[in-house]
Amino acid sequence: MADIVEKVRQVISEKLQIDAAQVTMEAAIVEDLGADSLEQADILFSLEDEFGIAADDTDEADGLKTVADIVSYLEKKVTAE
Repeated sequence: MADIVEKVRQVISEKLQIDAAQVTMEAAIVEDLGADSLEQADILFSLEDEFGIAADDTDEADGLKTVADIVSYLEKKVTAE
């Protein structure tokens, strides 16, 4: 699943125009990386497209606060597909 982590880091750094080194597993998307709610949604949509999945539970997606949360969410979704 290391490729999921790398792809998440890449997409977040591209969308937020920040250095990928800032995108650590512990980093909070809003507080630490400076994303607003629109950017946060854009990141999630881009990752869903990248992995060929769709968020079927918006409540679950709304709870994604850190990079680790997103990676965990994607790992569950990818293995369920």
